[in-house]
Amino acid sequence: MIMARKALPYSEISLFSDISPEDLQVMLHCLEGHTRSFSKGEIIIMEQEKVQYVGIVLSGTVHMLKEDIWGSHSLLAYMNEGDMFGEIFAVQKEASAHATFLAATAAEILFLSTEHIVHNCPKHCACHYRITQNMFDLIGKKSVSLMEKIEVTSKGSLREKILAYLSLEAQKQGTRYLEIPLSRTDLAVYLGSNRSAMTRELRNMREEGLIDFDRNTFVLKK
Repeated sequence: MIMARKALPYSEISLFSDISPEDLQVMLHCLEGHTRSFSKGEIIIMEQEKVQYVGIVLSGTVHMLKEDIWGSHSLLAYMNEGDMFGEIFAVQKEASAHATFLAATAAEILFLSTEHIVHNCPKHCACHYRITQNMFDLIGKKSVSLMEKIEVTSKGSLREKILAYLSLEAQKQGTRYLEIPLSRTDLAVYLGSNRSAMTRELRNMREEGLIDFDRNTFVLKK
């Protein structure tokens, strides 16, 4: 049974910034907007699938995964409430996914037609122009997120990768007391490690006074 949390209000979604509630209702109709609920572990978009819609996470978490020829998965990115996904592939000429999008938790997704976003609206409404601007702004932010992934995983040791990831999260949250959005297993996959090695390194770092943690809450001490 799907048990997603209460969906995020549309007014809090960055893609809809500076669009009035009245205009948004008209816009959702123009963009063929529709929602769908997914169970934890359910595939939302399969690799090589044609991407005709961008997704907005209304509740839950979505993971962007890449599988190699031996069946191992890499966690390229993760999307939380309010985040958009699939847009990088949807705006390409072939519009096919080069990764799989998976519901990491029970999730509710709003889908919008990409073709109707990137092409001119026949009604020439101002809000359509605004949503197009907002989407390309979010694409830019997604590129920064993928650069952060490269920054973290390019570190030489597992400890350096952990510290780089925690440092980025601390900067985003503006505090050394932070809560990360990934489980231990997902964090290990994101760092390109295995859970046992990562857990052992986290314990060593705590014993050395570098960090402290309780479940997903971390404190950077030095």
